[in-house]
Amino acid sequence: MGGRGWKICKCANPANGVGDVACIVMEKLTQSGRFVKHHDMDFVVIVNPDHGPTKAAWPSATYIAAIKHLHTYPNVRTLGYIDTANGSVPNTTVRAQVATYAGWANVTDGLALHGIYFDATPWRDSEDGMARAYMRNVSATVRHTTGWAGEGEGIVVHNPGRVPDKEMMAYKPDIVVAFEGAFAGLPSRDKLHGQLADKKGGRDDYAMLVHSMPSHLGRGGLRRIIESVRIDVQWLYMTDLTADVYTGYGSLLETWLDVAW
Repeated sequence: MGGRGWKICKCANPANGVGDVACIVMEKLTQSGRFVKHHDMDFVVIVNPDHGPTKAAWPSATYIAAIKHLHTYPNVRTLGYIDTANGSVPNTTVRAQVATYAGWANVTDGLALHGIYFDATPWRDSEDGMARAYMRNVSATVRHTTGWAGEGEGIVVHNPGRVPDKEMMAYKPDIVVAFEGAFAGLPSRDKLHGQLADKKGGRDDYAMLVHSMPSHLGRGGLRRIIESVRIDVQWLYMTDLTADVYTGYGSLLETWLDVAW
């Protein structure tokens, strides 16, 4: 997932499945020209029509238009959202959702996604080893499914919301969300570095999703935060929103993108 400079993980869709709101949010991002202005950054956009792909074989016309628009930008990758509920959603349900997302490639040109974003994944294995086996199986489903955009297998992202135990990364996901939460809980540089010390991979394997950022930070404050995590994390999303944090971007977006080179 090439590109020069500090990579940005953009989650533009709400976890509550309000599809129309998500499309408006995506439309604002594309109409603003930010993908062009920041053409040397890579963006990952999480596509979540209805807390998953919906029961239909394809998304609404509004969603189709928004996704096809996103795909006109070479520095944008789109991932379908699937909630694993800490590994409690049945394998068959997850595999069906993966198949639905991959099937969008057959609906119309320009609609194929690039992979899957697994949310609320287990961060440690269960005593019987089933949590690790679960994540291995659903991840393999993505990589062995055809219909993804671009060359090679589909992108796999795990979001345990924290640094997982190393055995949970045995079937190596492309990106792991090492932190998701409020700014007040953001780990220090030394703590984060220590947590990742025994894990395989480099900074391009990790992401952070930070909400409830102080809105008064300014360029200097945002720059210091970015510098504190960039040694270990390559994918980043930050917002000062404190509620419904993935249904909009808050007031920091433009400044954050400008300093996140």
